[in-house]
Amino acid sequence: MPPEEGTADGEAVLKSIVVPLDGSELAESVLPMVAGLAKKLNLAVVLFRAYNLPYSVYGGGDGYSVINFDELIAEIRDEAREYLEKKIAELKKLGIENVSYIARDGFSSDEIIKIGRETPDNLIAMCSHGRSGVKRWVLGSVTETVVRHSENPVTVLRPA
Repeated sequence: MPPEEGTADGEAVLKSIVVPLDGSELAESVLPMVAGLAKKLNLAVVLFRAYNLPYSVYGGGDGYSVINFDELIAEIRDEAREYLEKKIAELKKLGIENVSYIARDGFSSDEIIKIGRETPDNLIAMCSHGRSGVKRWVLGSVTETVVRHSENPVTVLRPA
């Protein structure tokens, strides 16, 4: 079986930049670069945040607590939306008018890849810790997973 080879049948057409954010300064450090690129190429910006219940909610404690999972996930979802709306306001101050957000329940890398597949013609822009070796193996890397499995172009910015 011959090896798979990529082809260059034409130019890539980009309509938007998807920016995954997790609430950290590291993830947000990609925003100035994204704003400049969006202005220069006249691209829409889509901010994205995945959220889910922490594993600690499912177990632990005294075993007698009653947790309303629906209320808890609604609170986490609302916090994610408020955060993204704040970031939209910041980007608009930088002159980006065509900016929106998506917040979804799920695991970050899976949902980022899914958004890329659902919204063709986008660039995914992320920042990475740049971990290597044992730290990356133990902690995993959302960025690495997205780069390896996304069908979209991905740009990765490392912190200064």
